[in-house]
Amino acid sequence: LIMENKFESLIDNAIEKFDLVDVKVQGVVVCDKNGLTLTNRSVDVSPGPIALLSELATCLSGKRVTVCLENVENQVLINQTEKAVIALYTHHL
Repeated sequence: LIMENKFESLIDNAIEKFDLVDVKVQGVVVCDKNGLTLTNRSVDVSPGPIALLSELATCLSGKRVTVCLENVENQVLINQTEKAVIALYTHHL
């Protein structure tokens, strides 16, 4: 329960930061580096590819980076921390 509250707080803080710059967060996935879901809010995707893409980007750059995938309407930002991988799904306003 304590760990779940920490993840919920992490999600709330991320959403607040995006709200400040007028970006609407549609959903968030937090998983471990193996792709195991730690928490999920409004996203129906497998976290395995999210963790893998984050790991591949880290291998290519030599350090942790933020991966950005986007199309005309939406954007996915994937960031790896020491303990988790966070994917934010946003909608362009």
